[in-house]
Amino acid sequence: MALTLDACREMIALCGSAGLRLGVVSQHRFDACSIFLKKALAAGRLGKLLQVDGYVKWHRPQSYYDRPGKGSWAVEGGGALINQGIHTVDVMQYLGGRFSQVFANWQLGAAHVMEGEDIVNAVVSYASGATGVVQAATAVLPGYPERIELHGTKGSAVITGDRLTAWNVAGDPGADAPLAAGVESGAADPMAISIENLKLQFLDFGQAVEEGRAPLVDGEEGFRALQIVLGIYESARGNKPVKLI
Repeated sequence: MALTLDACREMIALCGSAGLRLGVVSQHRFDACSIFLKKALAAGRLGKLLQVDGYVKWHRPQSYYDRPGKGSWAVEGGGALINQGIHTVDVMQYLGGRFSQVFANWQLGAAHVMEGEDIVNAVVSYASGATGVVQAATAVLPGYPERIELHGTKGSAVITGDRLTAWNVAGDPGADAPLAAGVESGAADPMAISIENLKLQFLDFGQAVEEGRAPLVDGEEGFRALQIVLGIYESARGNKPVKLI
């Protein structure tokens, strides 16, 4: 959404005072698996959430970071987490609830000539009491599809890329679960990222304008995703836990 929380607040305030809709791109909320899991969690089909983990172990060549500003603090605000991993972080908090604390470490320019991080790891706590981990990287060869794992008292579900690849819930065969084997991911190639979910997000935004409602991913939602990312960065810099709420 922006590089600072103050900039986010200003955007939210300006749009609010002008009566404008404000939307932030977080297209994976519109994947069929995200839509299904949001409803399934609300219905208690996984039971109480215990653990929600997100992994974005991607690869980008050095040429990706040779472009002016790529992976820099001033232009992009960081590296693998704010650029690639923030989309997974957003879905984690959309499905798992608010993050309450993060404790992180990182490697700056581990495999690239760049300012920001190309490897970062964080242990996270959720307001619900659940725990989890976030891993984001652009230094992992050959690059693997991003993954979100949800584990509850009744069973587990796994998102790989943009598809639901596992539904293992006691007494719930998941007849309506959109299980799929093939996935689409930009793990090694940015041009391999699907645009179908982006189309759905743009349609939602257009409908929000017509109906005078907030889009699914409004300024407040974008603010919270950035708050998590910046909290992880603050934790890694200071080698200490950072509370978010």
